[in-house]
This record gives sequence, structure tokens and C-alpha cells, in this order.
Amino acid sequence: MQELPPVSCLCVTHHKPNMLRRVIHCFIHQRYLNKQLIIVYEKSDVLTCEFINRQHFESNIKTVKIDMATKPTLGELRNISIREADGCYVCQWDDDDWYDADRLTEQMNRLLLAGKSGSILSRWIIFDATTQKAYLPLPYLWEGSILCKREIILQTPYPSLSKGEDTSVIEFLNKNDELVVIDDMPHLYVYTVHGNNTWEYAHFTKIFVNSLELPADYTNDVIEVLSGFDVS
Repeated sequence: MQELPPVSCLCVTHHKPNMLRRVIHCFIHQRYLNKQLIIVYEKSDVLTCEFINRQHFESNIKTVKIDMATKPTLGELRNISIREADGCYVCQWDDDDWYDADRLTEQMNRLLLAGKSGSILSRWIIFDATTQKAYLPLPYLWEGSILCKREIILQTPYPSLSKGEDTSVIEFLNKNDELVVIDDMPHLYVYTVHGNNTWEYAHFTKIFVNSLELPADYTNDVIEVLSGFDVS
């Protein structure tokens, strides 16, 4: 049986140890077995440093502490995570969110079947923790869901921006027909809005206006899968 291609999940984190704990949990429980998690954090981030120092990670979780004279941008940190990755595929693994146990499996299956270099979700769930409401937004190439060949991503490094850094990367991949778009599996990714995201809350209210608010039973399911983690 052919070995699954190795996938490195890229997590740039800052000052959110409880959220980081959740995405580590999601990574560990991925059914895709040939996986690695890269955690990039800054030396000045005392909370994350203390959290990392208390952990006893398996060999497929690699931590990278950054000590730079000037504060790096999110784009620079993403580029560092890619350079540190050992997998031939990389997958964005943001510290705010929640991932279904089949996320890596489904995204890898779709891109291999389509013969593409990457896969991306055009539908995902957005959960507003401030109002306890869940939404299904309009179709869009959600940058945070990208899984792609590492060598392709290295061709177009992330710009040195603190937000919106991944837009040009996705535009490059899409323009060059490198992506298979997954439009029927929004359950693979729950994006959480908690009031301390990279984008300000007003950015998300504009998305909510044009989204389908999910019924109470579905929202309760989302709350349930997020439960057990203190993400304050």
C-alpha cells in the first residue's frame, strides 16, 4: 500500500494558549496519519512560551521559537513556518479555529483525485462566540483553509503584512489553476470569531449580513464540538 504524502500543518500563534490547546487537539485527532504540526511563536510571547514549556509533544509536533529584533509580521511568520515544514504538502492551521477529524483526509483526497497542487474550501462554518450564533457564508475561496504542495507555496512567499497576507497567495494559486475548490464540506472547518481576531469585528458583521444563520440545532452541535475548551 502506497504511503500517504506527508502534510505539515502550519500554526502561527500568539498569546492564545487555550486556543492553541484546541488546535493541537484537532491535529492529534486527525485521521490522516502522515502528518506534522509546526507551531511558530515569538520569544516575547510569555503566555505561549509557558504553555509550550509545560507540554510533552510527540515527535510529529515541532515548535519554533522566533527571536527577532523587530516584531515580525504575520506574513513573515507564515513564511518561517513553511520553511520549517518537513512535509511535501502544507496546510494552514490557524490557532483560532476548530477542524474536523477528516479535514486533512478529505482535502488531500480531493486534490489527489483532481490532480491539482492544492485544495481549498469555498464553504465553511463561522461561529460568532460573542453572540453564540453560527453562519454559513456565501461561497468564497477561504484563504485559511488552504492545503497545498509546499514547493508551490514557496514560489509565492507571503507578503510582509499583518493581515490580508494570504490573499495574494490564493489569487496566485487560483489564477494558475492549482486549486480544487471544495464546496460541499463546510463541516470540516469552524472559523471562530471571538473579538480578538486578526480582523476587527466590523469585518465579520459585514459577512454575517450576507450569510445564512444556521438553525438552533446545528448551532448547538457547533457549540458542543467547541465545548471542553476554555478559549477566553
